[in-house]
Amino acid sequence: MRPFVSVTLALVLLGGAAHVPASAQGALTKTDGQGPVAVAVTLLAATAGGIRAKVVLDTHSVPLDGIAFDRAVSLRKPDGTDIPPAAVEGASGAGHHRQAVVTFPAIDGATAVEIVVKDVGGVAERLFRWASPLR
Repeated sequence: MRPFVSVTLALVLLGGAAHVPASAQGALTKTDGQGPVAVAVTLLAATAGGIRAKVVLDTHSVPLDGIAFDRAVSLRKPDGTDIPPAAVEGASGAGHHRQAVVTFPAIDGATAVEIVVKDVGGVAERLFRWASPLR
């Protein structure tokens, strides 16, 4: 069975606010199954005040306890630089199943939201992208 990691993120939209209803969350889930750890990122909400996301990691072959969400997850700015989360909330789980909610500040001039997950399961970088504005 292939391992699965789920990453959920909430994001900020510039120039307005948006809330993503639960029924639309499935359409906002991005997954990456490279390596022994699968990663899924779900966009939860977006406001002019910042970006918020839930990140869930799940695998059956490698321990995930050493992964620090504040170092592994970042928001990519339009100029290509990455910024770490302003906060990590509700980190839970152990061993092969971990999750947390990460928040980022709003990024002026962004036309898309790009969340990067680095160095998880031997994969250097995984990019999750949503075009804005989200509908």
